[in-house]
Amino acid sequence: MNARRAIVILFSVVLSLASPPAGWSRPPEFQGQVLDPPRPALDFALRDQSGRLVRLSALHGQVVVLTFLYTTCPDVCPLITGKLHEVTDLLGEHRTKVAIVAVTVDPERDTMAAVTAYSRRWAMLDRWRFLIGTQRQLGPIWEYYWVGQVRRELSGSTPGHPHYGIGPDFRPAGMAHDLEALIEP
Repeated sequence: MNARRAIVILFSVVLSLASPPAGWSRPPEFQGQVLDPPRPALDFALRDQSGRLVRLSALHGQVVVLTFLYTTCPDVCPLITGKLHEVTDLLGEHRTKVAIVAVTVDPERDTMAAVTAYSRRWAMLDRWRFLIGTQRQLGPIWEYYWVGQVRRELSGSTPGHPHYGIGPDFRPAGMAHDLEALIEP
C-alpha cells in the first residue's frame, strides 16, 4: 500500500478505499496525522441503523471516515457528531464519495432504535452508517483500530452507566480538506 492510500488519523480514522488519483505525483499535504507506514483497513460486517448489513470492503471506491461513538455519551460524542455533520456540509457535491461510518462502543445500550434516534436527532440519518453489533463482533474491530486505548472509563462512571474518553480534537475544515485530497478528481 502506498502513502496515497494511507490511513489518515484525525479524531477518528479516515480510510482511503479508493484507488489513488491518477494525477498524483506525490501524496497531498494532510492537515491530519498520517500513519507511516500505512496500515491496511480491517474488513468487517455489522448492521446499521436501518438493519442493513454494511461490509467495510463494500465501500471500495469511497473514502471512509471511521469513528467510534455511543448514543448515551453526554458530551464528546455529540461534539464529534456535530463536527461530522459540518464536514458533510463542507464537502458539498463530494459528499457522495465519502462514507461516514460510526461504530458503537456500547453494544449493550446502542440498539438499532437507539442509533436511529441518535442519527435522526443529529440530522445524520442519511449522512452516515451507525453500526451496531455484539461485544464479540465489536471486540476485534475495537482492538484493530486502537479503541481499547481510548475507551477508558472516566471519573463519574457508575455501574451500567460508564463514561468514556474519546478525542474530539479536529477541525471540520481540516478534515474536509484531507477528504477532498483523497477523493479521485
